[in-house]
Amino acid sequence: MVTSTYDGHQKEQSYSKSTISANWRSKLMDRVLQALLNLTPAFFSLTMGTGIVSILLYDFPFSAHWLRVLAVVIFVFNVVLFLVLLFANIARFVIWKGLFAATLTHPVASMFWGTLPMGLVTLVNMTALSCVPDGGIAWARLALGLWWIDIILSVAINLGIVYIMFTRQTHTPETMAAIWLLPIVSCVVAAASGGVVSDAIMPYTPQLARSTIIVAYIIYGIGVPLAMFVITIFLHRTIVYGLPAPAALTTLYLPLGPCGQGSFGMVVLGKTVRKLAYEYDIGFTVAPSGALSSAIASGAMRRVADAIYAGGIITSLILWGLGFCWYLFATTSLIDHWWHEDRSYFGRQSFSVGFTALTFPIGVWATASTALAIELDSWAFKIIGAVVSLQVVFNWSYVMVYTLYKAYDGTIFVAPELARFADKTPPLRWESRRERDKEIARDQRGIGSYGV
Repeated sequence: MVTSTYDGHQKEQSYSKSTISANWRSKLMDRVLQALLNLTPAFFSLTMGTGIVSILLYDFPFSAHWLRVLAVVIFVFNVVLFLVLLFANIARFVIWKGLFAATLTHPVASMFWGTLPMGLVTLVNMTALSCVPDGGIAWARLALGLWWIDIILSVAINLGIVYIMFTRQTHTPETMAAIWLLPIVSCVVAAASGGVVSDAIMPYTPQLARSTIIVAYIIYGIGVPLAMFVITIFLHRTIVYGLPAPAALTTLYLPLGPCGQGSFGMVVLGKTVRKLAYEYDIGFTVAPSGALSSAIASGAMRRVADAIYAGGIITSLILWGLGFCWYLFATTSLIDHWWHEDRSYFGRQSFSVGFTALTFPIGVWATASTALAIELDSWAFKIIGAVVSLQVVFNWSYVMVYTLYKAYDGTIFVAPELARFADKTPPLRWESRRERDKEIARDQRGIGSYGV
């Protein structure tokens, strides 16, 4: 009897433990699926911020070996982060039916598709900067291949989302937001990356570097003018209707993106054109007709390169100045709101994935400052670049800590496009197929019975 009682008690304990374990696994799976359902493309902004931090540390104005090592470590982490987000988003659209179309046509969620190619381009730039010098032509080909993928994504998302805004969405001046810039700026970022990639592949295939520069200028033309149009509309909206809501206040930094990256792109593209002419004797344009000798043709080619380089510096300074305006507007607005309205604004309750706007836009403006510091031999730009780079590193640390904290409790996962579905839950693909199979089977049985 004692043995039987003991065995029964053991079985009861074993059953209790297995039940608890099963419940725990079920709850964990529910949390994972809920997070996956709400893992919107907006989370690629985390890879943008992480990527720009690695670039800023690698090219820090006051460079040190340990900074470059740290930059490479963050770069590797960013590769993993990007792949996790990429496959998670693919799984999200495969598992739930209708979610891709809902995300693509939602007036807010669709804008964040632009963060995908911008996150990828940070990986392209770090590959060109850190891997090509030591890895050789294989890494150069990888950087160029990834850049072309990014170009295709950027142009498709830029023009595609703008077309969807024309035909599938409804917008008003009052609801206009700075996130309209996100799909457009992807082309600006990709164009500037073309200068980095062309410089990396130049020692191996200078003619291909020239072609890359030409494409980069074309993509620059697709992105920068459209971005300036949107910035003008956003300035008008802010003056007429006031600052964005507190939850969107950090988006005031978004105009820094096209200004900063446009400024950086003009410097690096002009510098690369000049390098091609002087070091590889390859002109951006063909030699003028009627040149009496190769020396005259070479001189004319270099003068064209010098003109492009000088024009790029001037354009870069103009865009940098415009970026400085938006940096001041955004910073003073945030400080004013924190001081007079909500002292807990930078705390846990207010934080959302939108706070990633504190990283990448400011970071690309810092890269422009550093690039101008080198070309102009300016200590002023060098110090500004260093200080702003440190600010971005601090902002990124703040964003990552709160992202992890709110990811743990699940409150950071919010997908506005889910409002289009009943109970904010789209149907599962495999359930819908199973139901169709059952319905077909029922119809077939009904036909068979009728025939009998």
